[in-house]
Amino acid sequence: LVCILGFARLPANSNWRQMLGTALACGIGFTMSLFIAGLAFQSSATPLQVDRLGILVGSVLAAVVAWGVLHLALPKKGQEPEEEEG
Repeated sequence: LVCILGFARLPANSNWRQMLGTALACGIGFTMSLFIAGLAFQSSATPLQVDRLGILVGSVLAAVVAWGVLHLALPKKGQEPEEEEG
């Protein structure tokens, strides 16, 4: 939002697809913090620990999607970085 309003610019040699991939990678840390909080403040044990499984699946999904977006967004070896207006 700050970039769109003109108060800041993207870092040199970066684009919006790379920012999206980075934001998606933040999902790994968010889901793992939920997992650790669930372990630390365990009030009652659920029989199948479905909540922990869901958190781990979410973290893996965030990692896979972030890898895919960044793999497509980052320049290949020997290729000039693509610049986007924004």
